[in-house]
Order: sequence, then C-alpha cells, then structure tokens
Amino acid sequence: MNTYDHFPVIETERLRLRPVIESDVKEIFATFSDGDALQFYGMEPLKTEEAAYELIQAFEKGFTSGSSIRWGIVLNEQDTLIGTCGFHNWSKSDRRTELGYELNRAYWHNGFMSEALRAILHYGFNGMEFNRIAAVIRPENNASRSLVTKLGFHEEALLREHQRAKELYYDMYIYSLLKKNADLYGQEAKSI
Repeated sequence: MNTYDHFPVIETERLRLRPVIESDVKEIFATFSDGDALQFYGMEPLKTEEAAYELIQAFEKGFTSGSSIRWGIVLNEQDTLIGTCGFHNWSKSDRRTELGYELNRAYWHNGFMSEALRAILHYGFNGMEFNRIAAVIRPENNASRSLVTKLGFHEEALLREHQRAKELYYDMYIYSLLKKNADLYGQEAKSI
C-alpha cells in the first residue's frame, strides 16, 4: 500500500524529477527501444509505442501499490523526458530497496544521471527512510559500476547467473549504500 498522498516531485540544479506520464510515451519508446541504452538492462528493447505505454502504466501501478517509484527525468528548461530513475524491490519491513535507472543516449556523459541519482538517494534515505539501497549491475557495465562507486556505493558480491536475458544467464555485482554512510546526501535537492 502506498504511504504517500502525492507523487514526490524533486528539483535539482538542472533537473526536475516527476512522474512518468502518458504524454511521455514517445520519449519512453525512444529510450526503451534503443538496444545500446538497454544493453545491460535485462529486458528486450520495446518494439512499439503501445509497449511503451504499458511500461508507463506499470510505473504508475508500482507507485499506487506502494511497491516501487519511478521518476521521469526532465531538464529544467523543457519538459522533455530524457530518462527515468527510481526504486524497486522494496522491503518495507527491512527498509531496503534497489536502484534502477536509464538515460536516453543523446544525454549521456553530461552528469545528468549522477545529479538525478544523488537527489533520489537523498529522498530515499531521508523522505522514505530506507536504511539500505542496493544496485545490481552486470560486470561488463563499467559506466554504471563507476557511477554507483562515485555515489558512495560499495561492491559486496558477485551474484552468479543472477539475471536471465535473451535466454542466457548473466552474473551481476551487487553494490550497496547504507544510510549511515550516506552523509553526502544532505540538503542538495528539494522536494516540492
């Protein structure tokens, strides 16, 4: 069950993190149909905008059921969705979750995902009261492993054949960040 009266919108210096909405379908399709952007994601690229619409509905259902939250990432000066990020696999009793994210390839290497993740990590620890946030990443995804390490996550273990994609099994590293080690997530983003 959801513990929030409304979806938390978060603003950072360059970004606005808001719900993913039906009018984002073209941008969701552009990102989630890109094989390169989804190379390590664990799902097949979308083939139709209808599938993108269904993904948007799944994001909304996750929030309304209280099992996940997915923010749409938009640049402050425009309202075009450039990616998403959020938390899934919640264990409310254990106060832990997993981090997920992706960014349209046209916006890579600008620090946008780092900025967005810092904001939601702050919100996760302070607004949602998580104690532990994990990230599960394929070994060959060096960019993502570097990103979470920069954000303060620590590599814990290699999960052998943890992910199944395209009829193959893939090893995954698990990284974690604990609230007590997340001092850098103080007051940099504001929730509105």
